[in-house]
Amino acid sequence: MLNAVSARRFIGFLLSLGVAASLGMAWLVRDAPLAPGALGGMLRADSLGALFALVTAGLALAELVSGREEAPSRLLAAPGLLAAAYLSGHLGVMAALFGLAGLARVNGRRPADALPAAAPLICLALGAASLGLRAGEWRYGEPGAGAGLNSGAFALLLLAALLGGGMLALVDGRDEGPARRIDPLLGPAMLYPLLRLDSLGPWNLGWLAAALLLGCAAALWAAWRAATDTPARAAAWLPRYLIGLAIVGAGLGSGAGLALAAFALLGLPLMALGLGAAAEPTRPWPLWALSAAAPFGLPFVVSWVGVAAATAGRVPALAAALWVAALLSAVPVARLASEGGAGRWWPQDARLLLAAGLSAGLGLGAPLALALLVRPVVSQLAGGLSPMGEIALWPWAGLIALDAARQPVASLPTLAMAGLMIILAALAWIGTRLISWRGRRGEG
Repeated sequence: MLNAVSARRFIGFLLSLGVAASLGMAWLVRDAPLAPGALGGMLRADSLGALFALVTAGLALAELVSGREEAPSRLLAAPGLLAAAYLSGHLGVMAALFGLAGLARVNGRRPADALPAAAPLICLALGAASLGLRAGEWRYGEPGAGAGLNSGAFALLLLAALLGGGMLALVDGRDEGPARRIDPLLGPAMLYPLLRLDSLGPWNLGWLAAALLLGCAAALWAAWRAATDTPARAAAWLPRYLIGLAIVGAGLGSGAGLALAAFALLGLPLMALGLGAAAEPTRPWPLWALSAAAPFGLPFVVSWVGVAAATAGRVPALAAALWVAALLSAVPVARLASEGGAGRWWPQDARLLLAAGLSAGLGLGAPLALALLVRPVVSQLAGGLSPMGEIALWPWAGLIALDAARQPVASLPTLAMAGLMIILAALAWIGTRLISWRGRRGEG
């Protein structure tokens, strides 16, 4: 019988296989979804499902190595059920698998703690039922499935994403209590049904506006909470900021918006891993790679894609709001990296170095991530997208944002963008100094 350490290593090995399998699936379905005809559309593997499977497996690995999960065996059941949901082509089966994953996450908890977690799952089930019953077709890959799109289903799935993302905590700034906490696995996964609506058809302007306004408000408010709370609390707010950005990306309704959602999702496991390791008694200087103020880390790329997508979509107010949110989100990570106590500089926690290395790798390798993980998602969901903006590869600049007329509006990197991010880094540093000065003055 395996002891606790051996069991954790075995679970980590299985989750690592899940990450590798997700990358393999992303490669296999990069040109077209796989939907075996013998199964009648019940099984459907595409790039969106592969992206979410990768993010879910990465989040489970981050939870395992951070030691936050009291029952590591639950880190196998829920990701496995969610991966099956991503592979299902049937809306009812998908909702049922999400429900089972939620049950696996709350198994062993008190009813008072478990019941609030059911709210987003109930919204998901009702939204999926509305889509299937109205269309008379539950397989979202079939031609008639788009007839089920309706405002009620959209509102329910958007509400499920907001509740699953722990946005209730933004109301009063407290994340205590089951209804306000974000489940590290289910919270990001609740974005999948919302983004899956693009498989059914384009969104109307009211839906796009609702997602834009709520997502931007959530991202901006979460970033503000992260900047003004204690540095140790950054891990509670920054995932909400990234989930808000993903909702903004969905609300843009364009290829550039989906790129924003995809890069924001990829940042969630890195934030969970890096901020979880920052509590160790070291000087966590590698955290700079997880700050939006550090050029060419993944958070920097997420911020740039958000501003560029809003610019390409001709929404300058949104571009300004996302730039402010990027600045605010950079402050708490910069504070953690620069005020990590009087501990040793080296050796560093391996988890922190891994998170920083992956962030730098995904940031510098953003064109590769775009080609393998993001562009296939955009092409396979193109039927539900508008031509108002696209993030494309550019031989000299790396990434370039194009508007509806295929005219470039921003590129990464350029001298102008590098200068802008230098200003962002300087403002983040000034913010950390002002906040620390205010704290010392309050203590005195």
